[in-house]
Amino acid sequence: AGALGACSGDAGRPGKPPRDALILTVDTLRADHLSFYGYPYSTSRGRERRGEDAPGATPIYDLDRLAETGVVFERAFAPRGQTFPSLATLMTGRPPLEHGALRNGRRLPASEVTLAEVFREAGFATGAFVTNQLLAPASGIAEGFEAFHTEPRGPQTDYRALIAASQWVTGERQGEDRPLFAWVHLMAPHLPYEPPVEFQKFNYADMFGDPGYAGEADGSREFLDTAYLEQRPLSGLDLAQVVALYDGEIAYTNRLIELFLMVFSDLGEGQRMLGLNRTWVVFASDHGEELYQRHGYWAHSKSVYDSVLRVPLVMRHPPSVTGRRVLDEVVELQDVAPTLIDAFGLDAPPGMRGRSLLPLLDRGGRGPFESRPAFGGWTDKIFSVRDERWRLVVNPQGVEPDDTPPGPYPIPELALFDTLRDPLERLDVAGEHPGEVERLKAELDAWLQDLERADGGRVVDTAYLESLEALGYTDGQDPGTPEGQEPGAPGAAGGGQ
Repeated sequence: AGALGACSGDAGRPGKPPRDALILTVDTLRADHLSFYGYPYSTSRGRERRGEDAPGATPIYDLDRLAETGVVFERAFAPRGQTFPSLATLMTGRPPLEHGALRNGRRLPASEVTLAEVFREAGFATGAFVTNQLLAPASGIAEGFEAFHTEPRGPQTDYRALIAASQWVTGERQGEDRPLFAWVHLMAPHLPYEPPVEFQKFNYADMFGDPGYAGEADGSREFLDTAYLEQRPLSGLDLAQVVALYDGEIAYTNRLIELFLMVFSDLGEGQRMLGLNRTWVVFASDHGEELYQRHGYWAHSKSVYDSVLRVPLVMRHPPSVTGRRVLDEVVELQDVAPTLIDAFGLDAPPGMRGRSLLPLLDRGGRGPFESRPAFGGWTDKIFSVRDERWRLVVNPQGVEPDDTPPGPYPIPELALFDTLRDPLERLDVAGEHPGEVERLKAELDAWLQDLERADGGRVVDTAYLESLEALGYTDGQDPGTPEGQEPGAPGAAGGGQ
């Protein structure tokens, strides 16, 4: 009954309401390395779009086409440059300071209500298929999922996870025919950057690189982490080679998503692709990647800048998502949960800090949408405020992030960046714009005062901690907290990448 009620939709809402929900998230994916965000290389456009515009042809839904037929958010931001804090925020609509998972390796408290719990309560079949071991059931992120599949790291990890997801979708559609709430999280762009050879045919490592490159740079942790630790300068050719490998991982991920969407969309003979048009699709990443942009750092955990906190965000449901195709309002990952709940006409749990984005997505709007900045940072020590133009960084204790891999990453106590004139956030202009500094500091102070702070519990599941250690996230102790030190204490280390 709950599912039927959810699918009946709001009589005042334009178009036909969605039946299914699909969240696709990709680990470590920079927004500005996707073709539909203006990247000059075809990382998110498929290789097999032949004849897609011919009459009766079945379109291939690569990420570019998903964006073309959906709505792209130009200014979407994650709260943290780490996987678990950011995805916990996406799934709860609450910032890390409230849900308590400030670092990787923390457990989401049982008191937090997730999207999966909301949709399962409404009668949806709920399934998750993830490839990052940080998202193991012991973390608490699995609450509400009837099926929760964690694929071990290894060759073709993402491909194997999508096989499991495809089998689940197919089985559910042949069973009780309940509406679906599905989450897929892929990990290919994460370090190390090692694009595969697809089915022994196409080598993604060669897709964007210079075939004549003869240097030693590669995408391995050994090379990149050592270069960062030693502050070894890399040449332009070295940088281009490593970034080409990262881009190859994105292109490979795009290909996997193409194949999965074909399965997800197929409702049977003569109904190809109808499944996708009755589905509210969300595509996003947990965070980006520095890629040597500052301090010789390649990864993400230490960053509080656009390179890492700005993320791709696309929403697609053509029957009801109308109006502008590209939106420049500032939005956050915490807005995903209330938007989905609103789109399906469900009841939101109390305490969500995100807001529904439906007023931006429906032609003519469904009420006012008040602009506000995005807040993020590093644990509970460094804060970042981002609006349409400015980024303010506040580091009152002068903390320097010491997440692995070790290496310098100084962050100023106070800095202001004009992202329109300085998109790489290189030049601190706080002294030239004291009014903007005070305005954004006031926004930050008000936000912090309004929060109900919490700290996620320590994860004590041995298998979970061992899996994190295998990924290079922890030394086997409590992730991100030196032995004997309380979580969140001054000087506490961040938990890996």
